Amino acid sequence: MDNASTDDTFAIVSDLAASTPGIAALHLDRKGRGGAIRRAWSSSDATVVAYMDVDLSTDLAALAPLVEPLLRDEYDLAVGSRRLPGSQVSRGTRREVISRGYLAIAHLALGTRITDLQCGFKAMRTKAARDLLPDVVDDEWFFDTELLVLAERRGLRITEVPVTWVDDPDTRVRIMRTAWKDLRGVARLRGRR
Repeated sequence: MDNASTDDTFAIVSDLAASTPGIAALHLDRKGRGGAIRRAWSSSDATVVAYMDVDLSTDLAALAPLVEPLLRDEYDLAVGSRRLPGSQVSRGTRREVISRGYLAIAHLALGTRITDLQCGFKAMRTKAARDLLPDVVDDEWFFDTELLVLAERRGLRITEVPVTWVDDPDTRVRIMRTAWKDLRGVARLRGRR
């Protein structure tokens, strides 16, 4: 999935898709993590859909433990968590403080019990995703929190998987702006209860 990149990403993925069965290249003219995930998951015919951050902050070794319980139909949604025992996390103090503060606010305001709402490593049974995605409003970074909280409220079977996570120090995410938008999302979602 390429969502409005300015480099050769889409050309590279298109070439790969043309030469490799089972790979499709999708393009969106608009940026937004949630919009990209929504488009990819909605158009997939796979039994399970998944995504991970493109910077590979999560070790690929965690992919099988993430999707296997979904393939066995034990769960509807699997979430990578940097907060579980067994997780190994390397990230800067500023991002860690902001992340923990956000998580505390979300737990208090939304009543969620999920230990990591923003880890860029999730998988979902496609049928469950198609049922839930129309109710997820956000197309940016708050998409993750909204997806998880709505899934939890609907009683979907959710599992969390410990991950090895190494933050990319060259992130393009504007942390404070994203945090502010996420807090507005929490207020909106709290009102939907």
